[in-house]
Amino acid sequence: MTAPLARVVHSIPGRARLRATGIKGDRAALGGLQAALEDVPAVKNVHVSLTTGSLVVEHEGSIDDVLRPLEASGAIELGQLVAEPWLTQLNRALAESDRRIQRASKGKLNLETVSFVGFLAGGAYQVLNGHALPAGVTLLRYAVELVTATAIVQVRQAAAHLPPSESAPP
Repeated sequence: MTAPLARVVHSIPGRARLRATGIKGDRAALGGLQAALEDVPAVKNVHVSLTTGSLVVEHEGSIDDVLRPLEASGAIELGQLVAEPWLTQLNRALAESDRRIQRASKGKLNLETVSFVGFLAGGAYQVLNGHALPAGVTLLRYAVELVTATAIVQVRQAAAHLPPSESAPP
């Protein structure tokens, strides 16, 4: 079996995140990599995510000093450090913000609802302050488009869950 390909996607002193996308979801392969990392004396703890194929390594010293012996033994193949695309980072931040809003509001709000209210309030503010065109109308239009797009998605999801005879008009 070939060594799993992994790369360091983030590192601060004492903590690093490795991404092993080739074995994402593979419990045995990620468990083997976790065990290999835990056998390194400088490693304090390893957290594994099956969903993302990432491993958070808490360690002493440099992450390079932790990974070099593993690469030499064939337990891991290190890929080049490639910066994660900006849009991927933004997507992850927005998803995390949405989860936090939902958690804080006990499921009553989400990022989409907060955005709608923000567009609506911003548009009303601009209109009331004599800036209806273009600022006020644009923000109000964004609010309407957000609600419309959400409604369309919800209708499609509801239609997808209905039996075929109920989803089409007679």
